[in-house]
Amino acid sequence: MNEQAKAPRIFTTADIPAHDRGNGVSTRLFCSKGRCAADVTTGTTSLPVGRSVQLHSHNCDEQIVILAGQAEAEFNGTRHPIGPMEVAFIPKDTVHCFHNVGADPVLMLFIYGSGAVTRTFAATGETVAHLSDSDLAQPRT
Repeated sequence: MNEQAKAPRIFTTADIPAHDRGNGVSTRLFCSKGRCAADVTTGTTSLPVGRSVQLHSHNCDEQIVILAGQAEAEFNGTRHPIGPMEVAFIPKDTVHCFHNVGADPVLMLFIYGSGAVTRTFAATGETVAHLSDSDLAQPRT
């Protein structure tokens, strides 16, 4: 993706493609360094019923706002219930993940404190660029 100049703009639904992250998980990127020269990265992730993402950490702070559904945020070895309009703050380098524990899909708004985000998978130590082909919700089997 070519880096864009920083300028005000509107992104319509058609301008925000879904990234298939495997296991039914889908992410839509709003802004990032590469997309609109932003110093933050924002978007949404949809987590189907009964699905989880693998434990991971990021190179920056993260905020997650649950827009719909019932989830559990896992960090420090404990799961914490989180529902609509509740916020999880995950500091940089904190291993964490989210689980859909409800009867409906979970829709999460993410806000990363960097325009260029990486994800490091706890199980393997592999670090990948956010939304790259290797940035999967669950490892390939």
